[in-house]
This record gives sequence, structure tokens and C-alpha cells, in this order.
Amino acid sequence: MKKLLSLAMAVLLIFCLAACQSENVQEEASVSTPPSSQSQDNESSESVTEPPAISEIPSSEETANEEPVQRQIRMTAEGQTYTITLYETPAADALYEMLPLELTFEDYNSVEKIAYLPEGQQLPTEGEPDGYDPSAGDLCLYAPWGNLSLFYQDFGYSGGLVSLGRLETGIEEISSLSDGFAVTLEQVE
Repeated sequence: MKKLLSLAMAVLLIFCLAACQSENVQEEASVSTPPSSQSQDNESSESVTEPPAISEIPSSEETANEEPVQRQIRMTAEGQTYTITLYETPAADALYEMLPLELTFEDYNSVEKIAYLPEGQQLPTEGEPDGYDPSAGDLCLYAPWGNLSLFYQDFGYSGGLVSLGRLETGIEEISSLSDGFAVTLEQVE
């Protein structure tokens, strides 16, 4: 008799636990549903609204495939026009906001053409890497001196260089320009 009573109590306990768990799941579902998507009819508290359709939620593939907006600047030197694509960095943003600029470039070390920003104007370097390994076509800021550098030869890692953007074509023409050539930098709309 004790065995039968123990068995009946165990079955009753299992049913009670299952019922409690079912109520908790329904409560969690209604609590996790945002108030704006709950039924306006206030039907019963047991009704659970459906989540938004899958087509309404952008997939990670869709957000990953979105192209960032690329900002470009127009560089005019000795009647020729070149396009430089700026990177999304605080220093490149600040350069873009300074435009238009008229600068004078000179050769430096047979590797790069450099120009100093107008007096009192600086680009922010906080949060930027400590240095950079430039390639031909890279537009950089050399933070210690505050000058722009347009590399026409590959160069090794240099502390204080901050990458700003890239000139994809025409670097051969730029490399052949003599010292003191005037450059106009403008935003491309």
C-alpha cells in the first residue's frame, strides 16, 4: 500500500511540476513581447503575439553587404585632376572638412611629396595607430611635423604616420613633378 501511495504522489508531483513549467513559459513569452506589438484588443492574457515576419528583419548578410559611403577629394596639380578616396577615420574626416585647400608640395627623400597644412590647422591623431607602412599612392599625415605625405614609392613602417586615403591612378605623373608644385584639394560632391 505504501508503494502505491508513493507512486500516486510521484505522479501527482510530476503533473504539478509540468503545469507550473507550462505557466512560466507562457508568462515569459508575454513578458518578452514588446508592448507595441501586443494585441490592441487586449484579448486574453494567454494570447501571445507573433514576432515580426522574417522579411522585416535585415539579415546579417544584408547589413554586411552594405557599402560604406566613400568620400573622395579632387586633387588638381599642373592642370591634371586626380581622385583620392579618403578612409573613414577622424583624421581623414577633419581633412575633408578643411577643404578646399591650396598647398605647395615638394619632394622629400625621393619617396614622397609633402605639403604643410595652413598655419594653425591640424588633423586629430587621437585613437589612430602609432604608425603606418605606406605604399605608393597612399596619402598620409606625418603627425610629428603636421604635413601631408603622398607616397610615390613604397616605404617601410614609420612611427607617426597616419593613413588618410589612397590615390589609385596617376602616381607616376605626381612623382615626376618638380619641387614647389601647387595643388588644390576639393571635396567631390
